Amino acid sequence: MAYPGSRLYCEALEHGWPLPESWSGYAQHSYDCLPLPTRYVGAGEVLSFRDRAFNAYFGGDRYQRMIGDKFGPETVAHIQTMLEHQLPRRHATPRAS
Repeated sequence: MAYPGSRLYCEALEHGWPLPESWSGYAQHSYDCLPLPTRYVGAGEVLSFRDRAFNAYFGGDRYQRMIGDKFGPETVAHIQTMLEHQLPRRHATPRAS
């Protein structure tokens, strides 16, 4: 994410890379979140990958076992409830079936 004031933000401006239209576009969980594209994939695919990676990590057995051991099953249940909610995304690339 090229946050305003960062060196990456200045580089994005120089190269004409797409940036969020509003402050909420810089928030990782917002509807209009817009990360930078890469040379190989667009911003929507970057965002979709980010969401899949988030769910895979926090939904993984290893992570949930660690949380259960440290904080108990109630905390694991809260994480599982969180993972049931898919974030609506304006710029995400739908995953091919």
